Amino acid sequence: MHLAAKGLTVRFQGRPALDGVSLDLPPGTQVLVLGPSGAGKTVLLKSLAGLVPQARTAVLWDGGPAGGERQSAFGMVFQGDALFDSSSVRENVEYPLLRRGAAPDEAAARAWEALEEVGLEGAADQLPETLSGGMRKRAGLARALVARPRVLLLDDPLAGLDPITAFGVAELVRRASEGRTLVVAAPEPPPQLRLGRWIWMGRGRVLHDGPPAPAPVMDAGDLA
Repeated sequence: MHLAAKGLTVRFQGRPALDGVSLDLPPGTQVLVLGPSGAGKTVLLKSLAGLVPQARTAVLWDGGPAGGERQSAFGMVFQGDALFDSSSVRENVEYPLLRRGAAPDEAAARAWEALEEVGLEGAADQLPETLSGGMRKRAGLARALVARPRVLLLDDPLAGLDPITAFGVAELVRRASEGRTLVVAAPEPPPQLRLGRWIWMGRGRVLHDGPPAPAPVMDAGDLA
């Protein structure tokens, strides 16, 4: 899927979370979206996925408006994992398919396939609260992959992980993103995940879009 944003502006309580953002993300793009807290990274990911209603007129999917049934083309891993603590890992992974009307047998089979892909089949019947941080990250990735999306949007997927665990999760992300568009948001470039295009953001604006480069000098407004 070809993603684009044209002058994307999103306001919450009168303040711009995104301020005139324009991006072009052809199919297969692999990009890091970087910047401090409050830069607009998470809002950008949600906007690209069609999850921010006020952003849909400025986001294009394959040249057309965002929204509708094509939302199933997106798999998103939220920063806090967003797993249902009262449901097993398997049930968490099945949920996106069941919500879209898939037959229970199909949802169960594809959930198992996704759990195998991230190496979590042995924890399928555990509750999320019993998992380590790395296992929770993998469970979130399995849930994003279960619908076989064309676009993966990952919000700080290595946050809070020790270097060895982060490397393992990064390897899973690399394998899972083959042939897909990948957009990863992080406050700083993660050494375990090297992508060829970086977008630095500050206070809802794009400050750099291109090859890997040091963080641009930000004024107080960019850091607010």
